[in-house]
Formats: sequence, structure tokens, C-alpha cells
Amino acid sequence: MRKLTSMCLIAFVAVAAGSIAHAAEPAAPFDVATVVAKQQKIRVDAQSGSGGFSELPAQTRSELLERQKELLGLIEGRSYAQLDEQQRLQASQEIAWIDSIARQAADERLVCERTKAIGSNHTERVCKSVKQRRVERENARDAMQNGTRGIDNLDIGAQ
Repeated sequence: MRKLTSMCLIAFVAVAAGSIAHAAEPAAPFDVATVVAKQQKIRVDAQSGSGGFSELPAQTRSELLERQKELLGLIEGRSYAQLDEQQRLQASQEIAWIDSIARQAADERLVCERTKAIGSNHTERVCKSVKQRRVERENARDAMQNGTRGIDNLDIGAQ
């Protein structure tokens, strides 16, 4: 238990140090018009519940909309050059948070396809989240690159 507590404390310190180091870095330039257009699309999807936002908890969705309102109030009608360093940093942090929530929502979106088993005319509807499909695709790619196959792990003939 003590070891687990120590590990958690070390992890927390590492994350906090990374956050402080990240906050000290100057904000990367961004195109205000592009950010506004992207935020408006995210807002429409979040309000309508499309694009995976239907699975997002109501509290997170309302926080997303509130933070978008703050971001848009900060940057709309201005250029990047018109923002001071604090405003640039704040805008960059809000953009990063909103993008992470949008990616999370997209990962939860279900994609369905009709598949046929080999040698059969029977179709089956298979639904998986975007994240599940990505993990399966990455695992298949890794298996192909490493030259492993599923049957290599079987011990055929051993009794």
C-alpha cells in the first residue's frame, strides 16, 4: 500500500511539473478564423448530440459549451497579433481542452457495418466505437509487421 501511495505521489509530481513546464512555454500561433469555424462546428454537434456528443455526460457537454463561449469571447473579431501573451496562452489552453473533449466524443461514436462470414450469404450487423476499430486496426498492423499470427500461439499436438 505504501509503495502504491509513493508511486501515485511520484506520478502526480511528474504531471504537475509537466503542466508547469507546458504553461511556461509560449503559446503556438493559431489562425483565429480557423479556430472560430472549428468551434462553431463543434458547438453545433454538441448541441444536437451528433458526432459522438450524444454519449458525452451532460455536465461535460455544458462545460464544453461554456468554455467555448469564453474562448470565442476572447478571440472573435481579433487577430492573433491583437492578443497579449496571457490571452494567447489562455486561448491555446482552452483550444487544447476543447479538442481533447471533441476527440473523446469522436472515439465514442459508433460505426456499424454489415459483414458476411466467409462461405456464407448471411450478413451480420457489427457495431463498434471508433476507438475499438482503431485499436483493432493497430493490433492487426502490429501483427503483420511482427510476423505473428493468431495460430502461432496455439500448441497443437501437445497433450
